[in-house]
Amino acid sequence: MSEETPIINILTYQFPYKLANQIYNEYQNRLKEAIYLIENYKTYDALKDYINTVELFLSLSIFHKRVIANFDGVVKFYGTVTKSGDTDTIQIGTYKMTGEEKNKILAVVLNYRELLEKFGVPPVLMEYYETRELLKNLKEFKSEIENGNYNQKGKGSDKEDDLPF
Repeated sequence: MSEETPIINILTYQFPYKLANQIYNEYQNRLKEAIYLIENYKTYDALKDYINTVELFLSLSIFHKRVIANFDGVVKFYGTVTKSGDTDTIQIGTYKMTGEEKNKILAVVLNYRELLEKFGVPPVLMEYYETRELLKNLKEFKSEIENGNYNQKGKGSDKEDDLPF
């Protein structure tokens, strides 16, 4: 029986080695910590049966923090620089960022946000500093869903045709 590819490897497929390695190492360290906390602290006991889900959200949150947040920052920076100056290209060293590249990056950010909304993932789940904060957020999210208090804004369609890419 073949083992499934971890989602973090899928998210970082074809990334430069240095970046992919940093993301993967952070994922491994946080996953070990999360499993330890879940198995050894009663506070996180509600997540014991959902280790795979914790792994998925951990992968997604690290991808969000290390890739999407930076893309969003680049788009905002480009907007600030081009608004205050008389230019449509930003040059850093030999690299030139044009409006066309900015639009491609913006499309990635918007598609990512649309996917989160479509599947009802609150963006607040991605905002944490320590692993235990993520676990606390996941525990609260699970509780809201179970109690029917979570208002999913997503469309909830299972059709692949609805994906934004």
